[in-house]
Amino acid sequence: MRILIIGAGIAGLAMRRALVRRGFSVDVVERNRSAGMGGAGLFLPGNGVRALGELGLYDDLIRLSHAVNAQRFHDEHGRLLTAVDTNHYWRDVAPCRAIKRSDLWELLNGGAEPHDIAFRQIIDIESDEHVSHVSFEDGGKQSYDLVIGADGVNSTVRHLIFPEAPSPNYVGNVCWRFIVPNTCNVRDWSVMLGADRSLLAKPISATELYIYADMSVGRAFTSAYACETPLLPLFGGIAGRLRPALELSSSATVHFGELVRLRMPAWYKNRVALVGDAAHASPPSMAQGACLAIEDALVLAEELAANPLVSTALSRYQNRQKKRADWVHRQCAARDKMRRLPPWMRNGLLRLAGGAIYRRSYSELKKPL
Repeated sequence: MRILIIGAGIAGLAMRRALVRRGFSVDVVERNRSAGMGGAGLFLPGNGVRALGELGLYDDLIRLSHAVNAQRFHDEHGRLLTAVDTNHYWRDVAPCRAIKRSDLWELLNGGAEPHDIAFRQIIDIESDEHVSHVSFEDGGKQSYDLVIGADGVNSTVRHLIFPEAPSPNYVGNVCWRFIVPNTCNVRDWSVMLGADRSLLAKPISATELYIYADMSVGRAFTSAYACETPLLPLFGGIAGRLRPALELSSSATVHFGELVRLRMPAWYKNRVALVGDAAHASPPSMAQGACLAIEDALVLAEELAANPLVSTALSRYQNRQKKRADWVHRQCAARDKMRRLPPWMRNGLLRLAGGAIYRRSYSELKKPL
């Protein structure tokens, strides 16, 4: 079987590794020659670490990443609302870790030759129940038994194969991400919750701190913000002990974006399937973007290896993973709704039931794939 993966981000490289480990022949194309460079940090809850372990990467992941032993939620004045012992909660699955995105990319790409990724852009896909014909911008054309779209939230594959699909929907928040030296000595995942904004910090190495900041902004006003937006005036009032890290943002490489969600009724059509954010992008409230993408890769590869009929494999892949993705979407919506409650009500809920809310929100993801 000839398989083409379109996109060489986290989802695409995980998909390639999962397929190659099962003996499939795989081509990978990517339009961005800087696909593995840059980015900021990633938090990997236990289900994501378990998935990477199933790809044979557990030991290297532990070496390259930083432990997340607890998640601490604070109010706008820095007072602790609740703390979750992640080692205890995820003890039957895998430990939680934090890692640079570029390090995870290199880990998934490890051992591959430079020419294993072809830097080409697709312009068309014609697919029926037997084969997919792919046309490239450079004039080339090739046929595949299966095409897998792993090209992110703004997927070209999704646009070509599912023209009726909804566009990613803005959820009402913009965000900034960056990495700075850990001058404020933060040891655990820690978030400061304001009335309409939050500031999150987590160590990604012994000396580096990943900062994530988001703020509620009406759709008509998002253009007023960018990577260059000074962050201290926006978040200084809730920064607390994170203020030194926030002050360093002016000299850091900052990534800006609008938070979106994408829900689709179907993830495949004929001989084309979608994985990762191309199929089910969600806000980062549950830290499941990379985790679900890696899980998608494992499940799709497993079903293709187990079922001689590609249509059966794709149907089983969708049935298995869509349940998990839909769960994540519901939990993200619930978390975001809680964050928008009046601070006194939100803070009271977290003080009284923060641990129970956390345990419930991740309960389905602790289950085996």
